[in-house]
Amino acid sequence: MKVEALRVFGSPLIALLVSAAAFAQVPGAPAPGTSGYSYALIPQGTIIVYLRTEDGQPLPQKLRPMIAVVPAGSNAALGIPPSMVGEGWQFAGVAVGADYEVRVVAEGYQPGREIVRLPNVPGASSEAIVFMHPVDQEIVFHRPTGQFALAPKAAKEIQASLHDLQFGKFPSAQKHAVKAIQIAPENPYVQYVMGMTYLLKQQWKEAKPYLEQSVSIDPRQPLSLTALGTARYALGEDAGAVDVLSKSVQLDATSWKTEWLLGASYLGESKFLEARDHADQALKIGQEKAGQARLVLGRALAGLGEREAAAKEFDTFASRYPNDPNAAKAMEWAKLMRTAPEQTPVSSLLVGSTSMALAPPVEVPPRAKWAPPDIDDAKPFVVSTATCPLEQILKSAGRNAEKLVSTLQEFTASEDFQAVEIKPSGELKRPLQNSFSYLVFIDQVSPEALAVAEYRSEGTSEAQLPGSLMDLGVPSLALVFHPTVRGNLEWKCEGLGTWNDEPAWVLHFQQQPSRPNVLASFSTQSKHYPLPLKGRAWVSEKESQVLHLESDLVKEVQRIDLKRQHFSIDYKPVVFSGHNTELWLPQIVDTYIQYKGRFFHNYHRFSNFKLFSVASEQKIDYPKEASKVEQ
Repeated sequence: MKVEALRVFGSPLIALLVSAAAFAQVPGAPAPGTSGYSYALIPQGTIIVYLRTEDGQPLPQKLRPMIAVVPAGSNAALGIPPSMVGEGWQFAGVAVGADYEVRVVAEGYQPGREIVRLPNVPGASSEAIVFMHPVDQEIVFHRPTGQFALAPKAAKEIQASLHDLQFGKFPSAQKHAVKAIQIAPENPYVQYVMGMTYLLKQQWKEAKPYLEQSVSIDPRQPLSLTALGTARYALGEDAGAVDVLSKSVQLDATSWKTEWLLGASYLGESKFLEARDHADQALKIGQEKAGQARLVLGRALAGLGEREAAAKEFDTFASRYPNDPNAAKAMEWAKLMRTAPEQTPVSSLLVGSTSMALAPPVEVPPRAKWAPPDIDDAKPFVVSTATCPLEQILKSAGRNAEKLVSTLQEFTASEDFQAVEIKPSGELKRPLQNSFSYLVFIDQVSPEALAVAEYRSEGTSEAQLPGSLMDLGVPSLALVFHPTVRGNLEWKCEGLGTWNDEPAWVLHFQQQPSRPNVLASFSTQSKHYPLPLKGRAWVSEKESQVLHLESDLVKEVQRIDLKRQHFSIDYKPVVFSGHNTELWLPQIVDTYIQYKGRFFHNYHRFSNFKLFSVASEQKIDYPKEASKVEQ
């Protein structure tokens, strides 16, 4: 009989209720029932725009970016000139209670766009972070040499296409390239540019035939060869990429990017010696610009059995590029190189891809990397200079939590569950898994207490949860914002960041030693141990909804040999059809526990939510551009 359980206080599977959107007349839009425009009696606010490069650094002001704020549903930008405030561009006098689209154009970068909502509160302020992705000028703006001259009309269309590519105007660039192909279909440069209009949009399959045509007409153009190698590499065709990239470096020995791609392609074929040599050459040529090549070099060294040298490369990458999305992965790999048993295959340690972005692990992790880093070791990207209204955020999130508890007391869901355990010896036990019908009861029994009960599989007891250590009620962590709980925690705003491309305030919380500890506990057959937690929450800048939340122990609980617990929860909006109700509920919950020398990973996936009283099935509204969870 199971007697050990890690329990989270609060309401399982409940996040925060989305407030109804407020609407207001915006400048430039006709007032209802009139033929003119109305500007009178419209409360105004401020939008601050932060421009960042891919690695999180401020976009250089010397580029003189053009920034426009456009009301949703309109193509007419507000006639408000921005002013610099710190690192941001401020638009003052913007009508509140409406959605806007921030549009940014800067030479050498693809156009940037971001949606921002200005709350319906006089004097409200909202921030938008726009990440600008560069157009690869090394590929785009160098005309291949050779005997294939362009006719004047075709040359004009190609120049227009290149100009549009420089500003990321891909549809217009494609139109000009199509016209050039109609005039000069046998010109390799025209085929090359046409391929680039797709390649720069990362439409690899569409780019590939044009680039192959260009290379077949003239196989001695390094840029065409490199572009084709890029497409093949992105499509996972490593052997084909090696074929054309090898020819490219023979023709042009000055391109660090080609050397890096060639090294990565050899890595895909497990040819570690060749991968090492070309990654090293990329670093010699490109130096700091070729920083990504260190990941290739480290993986190649690991494949050759040089683990300490590999660890040093990963350490160097993480220290030099702390804002890079792959920095945390590099730190993890460096640790693995030094701690994993020698007999552990490198392929099972270095999970991920060294292409344009590293993919997350998709297999059960080995012991050495069984859990994400502690929240105080992880440093998420934030704009620390953004003005953070901490008290306002806490109050707004708290109101949503109160409304949620008072209006939604019962609901059901489907739960897919998996429990993984790693023994002290390092042996991985066979994962246990099951699917449940999940039922939750919530009640605020007093101003100081919330009562929660959860049941699985038609009312059976929680003891049927598979595995030797249960985690109960973890999704309820979003209720840290409820006034019943919030005052027991210390809160700090770390800055404005993003989660799934949505602007979000990053808040850090920690149990106050002098306050009641009601968040989490660990129960054995005979005793009950409160667990002091610390955590980090990503709260949407628009609606104060919890998008993601992670937590860890403030310190180890030595009395029971509980060294680590890490919770990670993703929340997404769920629409209950027919009742005009939208709730933010947990979709993905991962629990990592290190207890008495054993390592546990419990994995929950929730779907098919229903309001208990009306049995209305859910429709999951995934954020734009976000990857959908497999149900």
